[in-house]
Amino acid sequence: MADAERRCPSCSRVFGPDVLFCPTDGLPLSGSRGPASSPGGADPYLGLKLLGQIEIKKLAGVGSMARVYRAFQHGVERDVAVKILHRELSSNPEIVERFHREARVAGKVAHPNIIQVLLTAQLPADQPQLGGELVMVMEYLDGMSLLSALRASGSALTLPRALHVALQVCDAVGDAHTLGVVHRDLKPENIMLVRRGDDPDFVKVLDFGLARLSTRDASYATRAGAIFGSPRYISPEGAQGLPVGPPADVYAIATVLYQCLAGRTPFEADSAVGYLLAHANEPPPRLSSHERASYVPDPLVDLLDRALSKRPEDRPADARQLGRDLLEAARRSGLSVESLGYGVRGPGALASLSRTHSMPLGARAELGNPLSTGTIAGSDDVPVRVPAAARSAARPPTLPPDEPSERAVERLAERPAARPPTLPPQ
Repeated sequence: MADAERRCPSCSRVFGPDVLFCPTDGLPLSGSRGPASSPGGADPYLGLKLLGQIEIKKLAGVGSMARVYRAFQHGVERDVAVKILHRELSSNPEIVERFHREARVAGKVAHPNIIQVLLTAQLPADQPQLGGELVMVMEYLDGMSLLSALRASGSALTLPRALHVALQVCDAVGDAHTLGVVHRDLKPENIMLVRRGDDPDFVKVLDFGLARLSTRDASYATRAGAIFGSPRYISPEGAQGLPVGPPADVYAIATVLYQCLAGRTPFEADSAVGYLLAHANEPPPRLSSHERASYVPDPLVDLLDRALSKRPEDRPADARQLGRDLLEAARRSGLSVESLGYGVRGPGALASLSRTHSMPLGARAELGNPLSTGTIAGSDDVPVRVPAAARSAARPPTLPPDEPSERAVERLAERPAARPPTLPPQ
């Protein structure tokens, strides 16, 4: 990451050297967000060994909250990903809480389509070039985000591929729902595609940092003005700051599937507030109204209409139900599905779906950048908190041009985050 880049101390978005103030928060931007460099300018984390066995080998990506490294775990002889929270964010209690929450929720929901978090720790604060940074060790994923896959495919996927991905997301998030976990930030950046056996699109769901752990966890649902999720994919109830449950994730999955087929999301806006108002008030255009998705069979289009309903009770109850409904709609559409079972571990239930049912030709391929890590390096579509006036579904607010929206992350509700062990470098 170039030293000339500047970062917002509130929302952590990164801008070029010519930008002095964050357009979202209005705050002056700080300088480089990298770690303290050694005298020779080398990355001080490279070569570091955690617990005497996890050796950091290579920088894989840099995001608004953390740096991600490829590492090797001696003893078990495997590659792992090491996520190191930016040092200057370690004093932000909400960021720290989100970091721990991501690890705790991923540990609670054990599913092959959810990234596995192995441990969390803290680097020593009394060693040269180290400052007590928080560390998360995860399985290493060699693949690309769904966002990169969309870019590489001309912004849309074929129908079989899109359904294959969506069903795996439904299976993973459905397991989370049975355990009382609502993800609340599902989007293409948080869905990784990796190769497993003969399946090049095996899904890994990432980033449970905004997850709500149970129906008793009302830490944000009861906070006036708090809106959590990414504006492009947030549910209508989430956009209004109302309590959310599994139907909010159903809405987000449906929005992602809509994007995979139409090459765009149901709503487009110039600001976070614009997205929130659209989700809360406007009916989504029918999927088949878009030229790129005009070929999609009516049963699937009808299901997406229902999954994008304004009222949570009008959608499928949870992600597992959405998956079952997707399979049924595929059957009713005459798609060739050899295995009708749903929820079977391994490649998705539509892996054998006939590949002849595809999107129209002529899409411009745009190569994406595969991200070979267990996390996403960053996104412009960040979780936000907006002014209370913008939460009115009845009448759109009149906001001054410079009205800021504030990034918000979720607080831990069940218990304070346990203090991680301090690991000496070895």
